[in-house]
Amino acid sequence: MSEEAQPGIQESEKDAAVVNIGSKSATSAVPASAPRAGKVKLPSKLGELQMRYEALGMQQRLIVAAALFLFISALIFVAVSGRSKDDYRVLFSSVNERDGAAIVAALQQMNVPYKFTEGGAAILVPESSVYETRLRLAGQGLPKAGNVGFELLENQKMGTSQFVEQVNYQRGLEGELARSISSLAQVKSARVMLAIPKQTAFMREQEKPTASVVVTMHPGRFLDSQQVAAITNLVGSSVPNLGPANVTIVDAEGSLLAPNAQRLMGLDSNQLKYVAELEGALSKRVQAILEPVTGKENVRAQVTVDMDFGELERTEETFGRNSPPNQSSIRSQQSNEAATPSSSASGVPGALTNQPPGGGQAPINAAGGAAANTGPQNLNAPPSSSSSSASNIKKDLTVNYELDRAIERIKSEKGKVRRVSAAVVVNYKQPSGVDKDGKPLKPVPFNAKELDQINNLARDAVGYTEKRGDSVSVANIPFKVEVPDEPAFYKQPGVIELSKEFFKFAIILGSLGIMFFGVVKPLLFPKKVDDAMEEQRIEEEFDEKIKAEMAQMDPKLREKRRMEMELLKERQRIAEEEERQRIEEEKKRMDEERLRLEEEKKNEYESLLKYATDFVGENPKVVSGIFKEWLAADAEKTNTANAAAASAG
Repeated sequence: MSEEAQPGIQESEKDAAVVNIGSKSATSAVPASAPRAGKVKLPSKLGELQMRYEALGMQQRLIVAAALFLFISALIFVAVSGRSKDDYRVLFSSVNERDGAAIVAALQQMNVPYKFTEGGAAILVPESSVYETRLRLAGQGLPKAGNVGFELLENQKMGTSQFVEQVNYQRGLEGELARSISSLAQVKSARVMLAIPKQTAFMREQEKPTASVVVTMHPGRFLDSQQVAAITNLVGSSVPNLGPANVTIVDAEGSLLAPNAQRLMGLDSNQLKYVAELEGALSKRVQAILEPVTGKENVRAQVTVDMDFGELERTEETFGRNSPPNQSSIRSQQSNEAATPSSSASGVPGALTNQPPGGGQAPINAAGGAAANTGPQNLNAPPSSSSSSASNIKKDLTVNYELDRAIERIKSEKGKVRRVSAAVVVNYKQPSGVDKDGKPLKPVPFNAKELDQINNLARDAVGYTEKRGDSVSVANIPFKVEVPDEPAFYKQPGVIELSKEFFKFAIILGSLGIMFFGVVKPLLFPKKVDDAMEEQRIEEEFDEKIKAEMAQMDPKLREKRRMEMELLKERQRIAEEEERQRIEEEKKRMDEERLRLEEEKKNEYESLLKYATDFVGENPKVVSGIFKEWLAADAEKTNTANAAAASAG
């Protein structure tokens, strides 16, 4: 039952609590005399700031103005200082004098501001017009310097002579080779000059072409032997009948890079590099084996290796002896034996008798030995007699023996180590701990036995050979503590620039801090002053004024004034005490009243709840009728809403 359903409610009961059976909660009564909550028009932030600014004193207003001025000045300073050199970018760099003069004249005609870097190595223009200016200058053919390649042959005119065509072809070939060489990372620019002789019909009078290459390196870059050989082969292979042997390469300083001048003088950079690597490896081996003994950074070693890179080839032929007891081999043997008969002279002296008779001839038809002796006989033959016949025998024997021969072909080793010299310096021992005075122990030298062991280790590490004449020297000397020769912190490069940037940010942060703590915070977040502290401050100021007045009074008046002040303070204390007691009693009374009201509300709620429960139990038909009315009202509202939605659709 709502308030409208009970006309019997009196005016005195308007402030009582009303229970609505149809609601799920009980609402507390609101006193009729209480003002209704409405919209309170709050002051805007700008007006609030203005009011707080007007509430500031003259000194505070000066601080606010100074903070604003400092903040604006800092912003202007940072904006102006940040535009010193960041607005300009490089247009062209490393241009020659002729192209530089033409570019500057063109920029003046186009009204484009420009600057030069230190030394005039590059031309700077505003960043916003870099690309536009570069394209406009390219349309004018600037810069003109550079290598011209085979595009020179694209615009051949009619009637061009063969000589001009040959010259243009040679220029294009030189430009293409220069571009290829300039593509190397180490090469800044290159120029190629070809000397191609005129071809003739006589083969014996043919001359081979030659080439000269001038290369300019980037600062701090250089070409090694492999890169120089690559450039030589590139140029030599690009021109017919040229060959790498006829290519000369010179750097910008006039040093001959190819042909290899070091190899012509008997020196080779690869050999020197190999010696340096070998010496470094031996030095590291000595340090690696001694550092565990002496400690890290307490040993220094330098090794010098004398090497022989000469090539020597020798052939030796040695003959051995065949005299006993050495065995000998017979290669060939020849034996000759001859016997001649000899007889004494006899018969009649004369020419014929002085000649020996011919040999006896046996008859042809003789048969047998007896018949052989019965034939005609030579009358001139001397009488045969066994005692008077004799013969001369001659024997020759020739023996050829094999000779022992040894042929040895000796080729000396390339890169042979002649001698190794090593110098080792060892620092004093660094003992750990402190002495009786608490100071660190002083370094002590190694003894003789330890030095001998270190010397033996160093010899074994470098491969010491006494026959070769190697030497290893070990010295035990205290190392000198080197003071780092570095400039002061404020003199180091980049510190000034970093300080400037830091100073800019410090100014900005400082200005923001002053602006916030001096202006924004006092205006937006004013400091809340405690009433007790304010009263204490006022009382202290009042006491100081009274003391100042009493110091100028007569002693009697001063005593009287002091008594009056004490009496006034006592009265104030009594009044404050009474006021405090009154406030405590009022607070206690209000607490009792609050408890009483809470108890009454609780009892009233219980009574109303009991009344509603009894009413439902006694009049169930009435309650059901009320619920039916509510359901009918809800159904009517639903039907009305559906009809409105249908009509709107």
